[in-house]
Amino acid sequence: MKRWVSSTALAALFMATAASGQDAPKSLLPDVFGAPPPEAPPPAPRPVTPATPGADAAPAGAAEGVPTPGQPAAPGPAAQTPAAPDPFASGPSRAGSFDVAGPLTARLGGYGMGAFQNSDGRFLNGLLQRTKPPIASRWGHILLRRALLSQVPTPRGVRPADWLAERALLLLRMGEVDGAKLLVDALPLDRYTPRLYAVASQVHLAAGDLPALCPLAPNAKAFSKLPFWDAANGICAGLEGDDITAAAQFDRLRARRAMPMIDIVLAERAATVVTGEGRGANIDWDEAKSLSAYRFGLATAAGIEIPETLLARPPVALAGWMMRAPGLSIDRRAVAAPIAAAYGIASARELAALAAARVAAIEPGAEGEDTIADIRAAYAGRNAEERIAAMQRIWQAAETPQERYGALVRTAAAAARIPPAAAQADDAPGLIESMLSAGYVREALKWWPVLADGPEDARRAAWPYLALADRTGKIANGDVGEARAWHGSLSGKRADRKAAMFAAAMQALNPNGDWKGLASDLGVGALDNRYTRRIAAAALEKRRGEVAILAGVGLQSNWAGVSPAQLSVIVGALNRAGFTREARMMAIEAVTRS
Repeated sequence: MKRWVSSTALAALFMATAASGQDAPKSLLPDVFGAPPPEAPPPAPRPVTPATPGADAAPAGAAEGVPTPGQPAAPGPAAQTPAAPDPFASGPSRAGSFDVAGPLTARLGGYGMGAFQNSDGRFLNGLLQRTKPPIASRWGHILLRRALLSQVPTPRGVRPADWLAERALLLLRMGEVDGAKLLVDALPLDRYTPRLYAVASQVHLAAGDLPALCPLAPNAKAFSKLPFWDAANGICAGLEGDDITAAAQFDRLRARRAMPMIDIVLAERAATVVTGEGRGANIDWDEAKSLSAYRFGLATAAGIEIPETLLARPPVALAGWMMRAPGLSIDRRAVAAPIAAAYGIASARELAALAAARVAAIEPGAEGEDTIADIRAAYAGRNAEERIAAMQRIWQAAETPQERYGALVRTAAAAARIPPAAAQADDAPGLIESMLSAGYVREALKWWPVLADGPEDARRAAWPYLALADRTGKIANGDVGEARAWHGSLSGKRADRKAAMFAAAMQALNPNGDWKGLASDLGVGALDNRYTRRIAAAALEKRRGEVAILAGVGLQSNWAGVSPAQLSVIVGALNRAGFTREARMMAIEAVTRS
């Protein structure tokens, strides 16, 4: 069922409980995917100084991804969040103190202290709890990640610890385990709420950071009877060298049959990771049909080999965890790379670094040697022809649309290094798609002088991408006729959809231009419902953090579930909120992937 059909459908969507393919069994780990229990609202807020104009802007020249975070500011006192209301219901509540948390300052790519000013925190928490990744758009994912990591005051109506918990949990479900850890590690333990205890345990497990569980486990038993915390206490006793206490904990779990045997054995093995001794048995992975944060984290932390069948073509969240897991081999992390790249978890720079590491580590005759050779040739071929041919082989080797887009991201830095030349004009459209997938706008636009007087087919194929990328409007030049000619040159069942996505985006980026007629001719209608009104109001009031979250909410689908009209609403709101670059990149992505 499409999620954009009506306000009724939207209401049903947001009242649904969020879930994840990587959730741990309810009998084992804290249930962090439902709304927390209700509690009296916090006291009234202190006012916040308005953000300085321009303070929210990301650093110039950043192609993509989250900049290296600085030190987060000290958050404040915590208590439980009130139960989340219907996110589109009216009547915002008053707030508690505005303690600040988040590693991304405006200078580092965050959205500034005013990103959520005048936003209703209960509304936002409701959205975060009910958002179901993956986000269709890579650029939508990047926008949402930066919003969740931005250094911001707690919005009105929620407690600092629970606002932080919902941000961290959504990051974890998005595969952004490093960002989630930055958030949960920022708050002193004495300010944790039960909700944050539950979320932090998932985050530390997915990150394979077992020692981080140890300060949590003793206190968690005061409000949770879940057997996970008994296992955590056993693991921590083992890490501290107390084998007797650890063994007693695991014996009690066995006697009570409180956990599946594989989970007890994994905990025993993890408890011996320091000494290398103990009674941990071999793992019977036949019991595991999927990987939870618990199983993935304990196995990677303890150096236990996870079967290939559980890691092949991983879900998006697991792909993100794999990319960040120091205990996994380079080859295992490489399996996750195309998915992590397609969905915005991994940047082009990270993919290039991973490729370089694989090139250095590959043995002659090893499996995957041809792929490694193509990656090497794409970056270090003897000439442009050799490098382009290698890139084309990488793109053609992709077996799914997601993998193909991930391959475009993987080669983006290599494509940006090809100097524009008439000899390569026929290959320019593919290079331009690759560059723009990772935000290399300046390098892509340098091809237009070559293509403007170049082969007609190449010029026409590249024109829509460069027209969307060009903020000056000189390439598009309001030329609806060129757009119609490009549409006519397309073939296949997706031709009309691709053209409609282009027209919808151009209409949103240039509301006073001549694109509305083309969009109408291609069936792009107007949408008016609670969602469209809410994101439009947030954009008008420059509540940039709220706009980024709402954009992610509207993209909870694969690209097949995103209509051109939906894209137009989101791109237009992003553009009005000051996310012009990201709006254009999302529009290009929509055309590329449609």
